[in-house]
Amino acid sequence: MFGYVRPEKPDLLIRDFTAYRAIYCGLCKSIGRRCGQIPRTAVTYDMTFLSLILLALSTEALAVKQESCVLNPLKKKPVLASSPVLEFAADLSCLLAFYSARDDAADDRPVRGRLKALLFRPSARKVMARHPELNTSIREALGRLSQLERGDSVEETADCFGSILKMIFLSGFSLLKREDESGVMALLLGDAGQALGRWIYLMDAVDDLERDRKKGNPNHFLAMTRDEALVSARSLLIEAEETVDRNLALLSYEQLGGLVYNIVTIGLPATRQRVLAGERLPAL
Repeated sequence: MFGYVRPEKPDLLIRDFTAYRAIYCGLCKSIGRRCGQIPRTAVTYDMTFLSLILLALSTEALAVKQESCVLNPLKKKPVLASSPVLEFAADLSCLLAFYSARDDAADDRPVRGRLKALLFRPSARKVMARHPELNTSIREALGRLSQLERGDSVEETADCFGSILKMIFLSGFSLLKREDESGVMALLLGDAGQALGRWIYLMDAVDDLERDRKKGNPNHFLAMTRDEALVSARSLLIEAEETVDRNLALLSYEQLGGLVYNIVTIGLPATRQRVLAGERLPAL
């Protein structure tokens, strides 16, 4: 869907990058089992981070297997075994991809969007049946988002998208059944999810600025010159990064803490700098 929440590979230990790839591949395979083979194209770095943060907070040890991939059937590699966390992330990957396709169909990619929505609809309906309350909340929030995009406030619109990620983070956290009697962990995770959602929305808006200008798509930064948009976006993005870091730094991780640290403190700023500079994001 977006793909901005990613690790900074040169600063990762080999074991952490291996763990990241195992989570990514495990999510991809979980999408295949839960939603079908075509929806596996919905696997993203953003939803891999959702899996990572929930797994890092989980008290259950990771189970990694050596498996082959449809893209490279002759070579086996580490793949995280199926778990409730991966199943949840797989479901949400498919659901968000379906809503993203419908959004594309309504904007400047009608043919591509309609085709993708048609391909994702059967599996998305299964996900809607598995998570009816969460789906209703996401659908209503996306409706508010569509209305806000016609308004004047980029911050209010970004915050609306942040509310979607907050709901997803907290719904996933409830699967872990960790003791959180005071609600502090949920509060920190929810605030981090809200801020990360704002960050993703703003990053996508500034990244698509020139395309939206040509296509006539809604984009709050179009009211500014490019230089003004970059200055405004940089300030808002850094503020969101600091909020994500501040909240996630206070959580108690059972595992994978170094990988979370890399993405939050190095990966997010590096991606921001590349996008604002007009550079392509490197492959992982």
